[in-house]
Amino acid sequence: MICFENISLSFSEKIIFENLSITINQGENICLSGPSGSGKSTLLNLLQGYILPDKGIISVNDTVLNDSTIKEIRKQIISIPQNINLPVKNGMELVELLEISHLLSGINEYMQKLDLEQDILSKDFTKISGGQKQRLLISICLSQPKDIILMDEPTSSLDDKSIELLIHAVGELKGKTIISASHNQLWAQSTDKTIEL
Repeated sequence: MICFENISLSFSEKIIFENLSITINQGENICLSGPSGSGKSTLLNLLQGYILPDKGIISVNDTVLNDSTIKEIRKQIISIPQNINLPVKNGMELVELLEISHLLSGINEYMQKLDLEQDILSKDFTKISGGQKQRLLISICLSQPKDIILMDEPTSSLDDKSIELLIHAVGELKGKTIISASHNQLWAQSTDKTIEL
């Protein structure tokens, strides 16, 4: 279970959250919705400890997020960012950087589900489309044995067919807690619950 309890946060006198409380149960698929600047990505960053709230408590499975627990909490999380500019030339280099070559069969399985050719792992990122790159990154992330999956605008570079494939692939995940930030209605409607920020 993930709990945000009475979270308040402001940047340069702009209030982002004020006494925000959200509870997300294990295994739920939640979509954070709202206009740009409403705090969707910020909430994902708070959960990973990259930003600290001005007030309030964040807890994951009854462990309060703080300086001494953040490393342990991050071990439970895989985050799929909106910005997919990476310090590697291709997917295979990313797999090696993350030291997850032992997960290649699972990565290939997700690539197949997301309609990607197997050789795309070794193709230069500059030679493939934004949608292909996004689906490849998602395949690499979903293959990892993490209990909590954070997805920031996971459909931003995808067409409707690719979104439907992703919805199906995510729908097959069992016992995973998924928190996404998205404007896409097709995606939002596929989740268990939408939280408006």
